[in-house]
Amino acid sequence: MSTPNRLILGTRGSALARTQSGHVADALMQLHEGLTVELKIVKTEGDQQTDRPFGPGDRGVFVKTIEQALLAGEIDFAVHSLKDLPSGDTDGLVLAAIPEREDPRDALVTVDGAAFADLPRGATVGTGSPRRRSQILVARPDLVLSGLRGNIDTRASRVGDDLDAVVLAVAGLSRLGLDRKYAPIDPEVCIPAAGQGALAVQSRADDASTIACLAAMDHAPTRRQVDAERAFLTELGGGCMAPATAWAHNDGDGLRIDAMVAELDGGGRCVETATCTLDEGPEVGRRLARRLIERGAQAWIEAARGA
Repeated sequence: MSTPNRLILGTRGSALARTQSGHVADALMQLHEGLTVELKIVKTEGDQQTDRPFGPGDRGVFVKTIEQALLAGEIDFAVHSLKDLPSGDTDGLVLAAIPEREDPRDALVTVDGAAFADLPRGATVGTGSPRRRSQILVARPDLVLSGLRGNIDTRASRVGDDLDAVVLAVAGLSRLGLDRKYAPIDPEVCIPAAGQGALAVQSRADDASTIACLAAMDHAPTRRQVDAERAFLTELGGGCMAPATAWAHNDGDGLRIDAMVAELDGGGRCVETATCTLDEGPEVGRRLARRLIERGAQAWIEAARGA
């Protein structure tokens, strides 16, 4: 099968999206001599929604328009932050590659880089993520949480202005190289989002030549991890904006999966953990979801949807 000599990559217009897409484009052109990758900016529903923070019902707002452009043949492939993708696959599209994951942890951005435990009582913390909000309030009910919108730099710039801290992804801060002081948050306190730190390279299911071209970027260990995490969310039915997550990480020769569902207001958190072989990740992810449902976590998901 011949390799395409030119591909159009669809991406959001944010600095982070363009940086991530640029890294993928450069890597592909290094892997395939003679290949040219052109970036095409696609304005998504999430970019146009500026009047309120995102909530549990805002599933896939950053990817829907790009997926439509891909299905229409306006672009050949797309690069997403994997955590923004709904957990179920879109008909007609495939994840052709998942490159190696970066640090999946959340980061606390402050003026001086203070650790989460060192925040003073009553400190104001900004986040637009129900997952982060719920876990932070479980660990520190004394903190005051505030909704947050905008790109990474816009959110980080509120530190020292009207907020004492904001919570962002370590991977995003690292990829952009922002000059901001931050401390990673221990996953024991805040379990990362499913897919956080990983990129999703998406193409049409019937475009065999592009799939073959993109497959050279696939990182099998990362794919195993995110397959387990996404299987958990699919079984739970929570979606990417619910106060729920699973984090799969290497544990010797296998995987350890930490899964949780929390009350949006920090009233409680249910956590389940399991270890498994590399190939058992998706089934164990689904099993952890069923355990949490048996413990009554589905009521918290439904309450978050109605919030």
